[in-house]
Amino acid sequence: MTFWQENYGFVKEVYDFRCSKYLEWMDNIEAIIGKVMANTQYTAKEFKIIKDTFTSLCRDLEKEGTKSWLDMMLEKLSQHSSEGEEGLSGRDKAMKAQEKKKLEAMVERHKGLMGPTMEAQSKVDHYSECYAFGDDIHPVMKVLNEQRHLSMKEIHPHNMDMCEEQIDKQEKVLRTIENQAPIYNELMKRGAKLKANPNAPSFLEREIAKLEETWKDTNEKAQLRIDLLNSTYKDWDVYEQQRQAIYAPLDSLEDQFKTYKRIYDPKKGTDWLERKKKKAEEQKKIALEIYEVIKRCFATIVALAGEDKREFMEKEIVEIDEKRTIIEKIDKMLVELTEFNGKLHKFVNTLAELRAWMMPACEKLDFITTSTDLSPEDRVKEIFDLQGQVNERLPLLEPLEAECHDLLDEEEGQTNETALAHMKEFYTIKETINELHEKVEIEAGSITQDQKYFAEYLYGVKNFKPWMEEAETVAKTALVKPEKLDDAVALLTNVKDFETKCQENKSKLDAAAESRSKMEKQTKADNEVETLNGRWDIVKKTAGERVTKITELVETWSELQKVTDNLTQTIIAIPGANVPDVASLENIFKQFKEINDKKMKLLSAV
Repeated sequence: MTFWQENYGFVKEVYDFRCSKYLEWMDNIEAIIGKVMANTQYTAKEFKIIKDTFTSLCRDLEKEGTKSWLDMMLEKLSQHSSEGEEGLSGRDKAMKAQEKKKLEAMVERHKGLMGPTMEAQSKVDHYSECYAFGDDIHPVMKVLNEQRHLSMKEIHPHNMDMCEEQIDKQEKVLRTIENQAPIYNELMKRGAKLKANPNAPSFLEREIAKLEETWKDTNEKAQLRIDLLNSTYKDWDVYEQQRQAIYAPLDSLEDQFKTYKRIYDPKKGTDWLERKKKKAEEQKKIALEIYEVIKRCFATIVALAGEDKREFMEKEIVEIDEKRTIIEKIDKMLVELTEFNGKLHKFVNTLAELRAWMMPACEKLDFITTSTDLSPEDRVKEIFDLQGQVNERLPLLEPLEAECHDLLDEEEGQTNETALAHMKEFYTIKETINELHEKVEIEAGSITQDQKYFAEYLYGVKNFKPWMEEAETVAKTALVKPEKLDDAVALLTNVKDFETKCQENKSKLDAAAESRSKMEKQTKADNEVETLNGRWDIVKKTAGERVTKITELVETWSELQKVTDNLTQTIIAIPGANVPDVASLENIFKQFKEINDKKMKLLSAV
């Protein structure tokens, strides 16, 4: 019996122990590779333990001694199994074959682990640096998050001191962030270098992006907060200054308001109003501009102070609003004074117009009643004409008197010399016009209705005769022959105007005839209307004939112009035509000749 046969049990036990350790080592290396390659965020300390374990397990990565020993034992056991094969049972044979396959499987598994292990070895050091980077950014992230929180937490400063205190705090936040800048910049450079490595883990990019985003967001929030505080502090300063400044223009407006009064001289009143309006507008503009600044600043202040402070803070604005009502009073008063001045202007101008008419009218009445040069018909006509003028102005007196009292009966007007002078002027004019009315009515009453009609007849005939003589001269004068179509059109306009004037003046002659026909006792004087009617008929006939002739001439000439244009276009088109339309050209030319002959005939009759 050989050594191997004598010690088979012991050798087998050692072989099994070494196989189990081999398997345990492969299990451990598989597990530790899984941890190394896992996409999990470890701390640097945790990963150091993993790295050390991995490094320890990889010290004898090839396991050449183990594999050689196992190969040798497998060979020995195989030989021993072959030597005693005749004495072994079938069960032992099967167990030995299974052991051989098991060992081969372990070796194959070991070979399969080499690739992942080598990959893990190539990455573990870089991963270690990345996890250390992750730990190093946490303190910076903590500081940034704290400063971001301070920049975003609610604050409600409701006075300048509180606002200034918040500015100091926020400036401290900015300094803290600024102090982190060198660390941040160094970490970003380090992160970029780590990220450039092909073996960089996926979490590294997330960590770098998170750091960059936090840095950017924190800076933005901090800057927004300091800008808001500085703006609010500036608005507080402006608000306080303008809140005091607005009282100057408002007080000035109140002082102006006390000086407002009615000016009873319309011209002086207009100049006075212009000065007051200009001065008021200047102060109003200043006050309103300041008020807009106050409201804008107040809106910013309240937005930061919070709505719960609005009611308390608005007391100052309410006080300004109450003071600002003087602007409305000024506007209202200036409108009233402007309306008063406009009515006064109209009143005074009406008085001036009445006086300008009244005095010559009185003189005219004296002339009519005393002159020996006026013919009876002219005297009657002038009396009735003057009566019409007086009757036209009498209705003005009553509303004018009401306007007088409305404008001048105020307590101030009762003591104002100018106002009293206006009132005196009105009553003088009223009295004079009433007296004139009475005198005119007496004179008109002394004239019978027949005298009135006969005067109208004579006046109408007298006014018609000069036109009649002028019209006869025009009718006897030959018309100037037009040289071109525009001249003919102008001539047509002239003859139509003359015909229209004939008709208009005939109505005056008819009115004179009607007045004579209304007389109860007909006068023995010759009726000139009949003679004038005959003369008018001759002139009217001439005017009508001229309108007819010149109208036909213009129409014929216009038609000739169209035919001429058509003929010209047809002649121009002939050179470019393949087959000239000679027949059409002949027709057009024939038409042209006929119309031109007609035009020349009409023209000779002008």
